[in-house]
Amino acid sequence: MTVSDLIDRYLEDGPGDKPGKRAASWMQDRSNLTRHTRPLIGKKAAGQVERSDITGMVAAITRGDTATDVKTKARGRAIVTGGAGIAARTFSTTRTMFAWAIDKGFLKGPNPCGGVKLAARPDAERFLTEAQAGAIFGALADLEGEGAIHSRQAAIFRLLMLTGARRREIAGLMWSEVDLEGERLILPPERTKAGGASGTRRIALNAPAVAILSDLAKGRKAREPYVFPATKGKSGATTAEAKVWREKVLPRAGLTGVRIHDLRHSFASFALADGASLALIGKALGHATARATERYAKLSDDPLRAMAARIGERLGGVREQG
Repeated sequence: MTVSDLIDRYLEDGPGDKPGKRAASWMQDRSNLTRHTRPLIGKKAAGQVERSDITGMVAAITRGDTATDVKTKARGRAIVTGGAGIAARTFSTTRTMFAWAIDKGFLKGPNPCGGVKLAARPDAERFLTEAQAGAIFGALADLEGEGAIHSRQAAIFRLLMLTGARRREIAGLMWSEVDLEGERLILPPERTKAGGASGTRRIALNAPAVAILSDLAKGRKAREPYVFPATKGKSGATTAEAKVWREKVLPRAGLTGVRIHDLRHSFASFALADGASLALIGKALGHATARATERYAKLSDDPLRAMAARIGERLGGVREQG
C-alpha cells in the first residue's frame, strides 16, 4: 500500500469510522491530502514512511512547493497555497490518517509523524478596534447602497460581527435553524465545529441581528431552504463571501490583512472589554473546551489599561494645574 493508496482508503472509509466529524472538515482533509501530501510522498510505501519524510514534506509545503492554480471545472479554479499554516494543517491531517491506519491494522506503528516538531508560528489572530469595526459597517453600507454587493452578502458580514459565529455557520445558515421568536439560531451538531462533542449549538441574537434576519425573511423565496442561497443557477448556500470580503469590503474599509475569521475574534474582544467572563464568551462562541477560549485571556488587561490611561490623563492635568 502506497501513501496514495492510503489516502484514497482513508477518505473513503474514514467518515464511517468518525460519524461526528463534519462534512466540511472531511472536505478540508481531502484538500490537504490530495493537494499536498499525495504529490510529495504519495508514491512511497505507507509502511516505509519515516520521520524524515514527514519533516521534508512539511518543509516543502512551507516553501510553497505544492502551491498551484488549477482549473477544476467550467469557470472553476482551485488556488492552492503553501506556507506555514497550510503545512501545519496538512501535517495534522496526515498524522491523523496514519493513526487511523495503525488503529485499523493496515499499518504497524509507530506513527511516522510522532515526534515531529513544527516551527512556532506567530499569532495570526487580529482584533479590530471599534473604529475599524465601524469602518467595515460603513463600507458595507456604501457598497450595498451603490449596488456593488447584494444586501444578502452585506448581511453575512454584519451577522458575523454581531454574533461571533463561524463563517460557514452564517453563510450556510438554513431557515430551519432560525428562531426569530426565541431570538436565537439553533444549529445541529453536524453544522458546528465541535460536532457531537457539544451537541446542538444555540447562538443568541441581539436586536440588530434579529432585524437583519427579519428583513431577509420578508424577501425569502418560496421553499428556499437557505438564508443565503447560491446565485447564478447554483444550488446550495453561497460560497462567494471570501471573494466579496477580499475584493470589495476590505479595500472600501481601508483595511488590509483582516480575515473574515477575525470578526469572530473581535466579537470576543468586545465582549471581554464589556466585562463578560471567559466562560461566558466560550459558551457564546461554541467552544467545546475552556482551553479554546484561553487565547482571549491576554486581552483581559486591555480594559484595565484603558481605564488607567484615562485616570492618568485626568490626574496628569490636575497635577500640572497644581
